[in-house]
Amino acid sequence: MVMFNKKYFVTFLILLIFYTFFNLFSDVKVEFLSLSLVEYKEFSLNCGSVYQILFEGVEYTDKNLRMNEVVCYNNAVLKILNAFVSIIFILVLFRFGIKYINRKSNTEDLSDLLLILRRRNKRDI
Repeated sequence: MVMFNKKYFVTFLILLIFYTFFNLFSDVKVEFLSLSLVEYKEFSLNCGSVYQILFEGVEYTDKNLRMNEVVCYNNAVLKILNAFVSIIFILVLFRFGIKYINRKSNTEDLSDLLLILRRRNKRDI
């Protein structure tokens, strides 16, 4: 039987929180696919960081890309919402996981040891 180790569980959850924060501070990218009868193209637009999009706005030199400002803003808000929900889920998982690990008994499975002792006692008789 595998025993649960509290240290590994907490380490895993801390790594998940770091990954969530790293994802929050990474750049927001929007990808578009265009398809015609002749060719298939994939366009990628780097909007900037979440802070830059929400507080400073999106600046483009090309006027044709102005319509993507709303898409960048929505992706930034979605990234914040995703990080918020992920952190809440990780904290709830931490709380119930620690309760489960503490409630689990620390006894080991002794059936193999009992079997060995029974065989040994039968030989002595």
